[in-house]
Amino acid sequence: MKVIVDETGEVIAIATDDHILLGGHHRLAVAGSMGKRLFWRDTGEPVKLDLFFKHHPQGNSRSA
Repeated sequence: MKVIVDETGEVIAIATDDHILLGGHHRLAVAGSMGKRLFWRDTGEPVKLDLFFKHHPQGNSRSA
């Protein structure tokens, strides 16, 4: 498991090694929308939020 932290070292989210979020979905979204820089705690590398938030084209929803 990998831990995502902000600039102050506060834990924001937890993900698997293949970047599947296990917890902190809302905190990650809020931190991203506020422009906070996020890092992998074990390596210090910046987190690329597009790995977690996939954009779907409009009109591609399943309507009943």
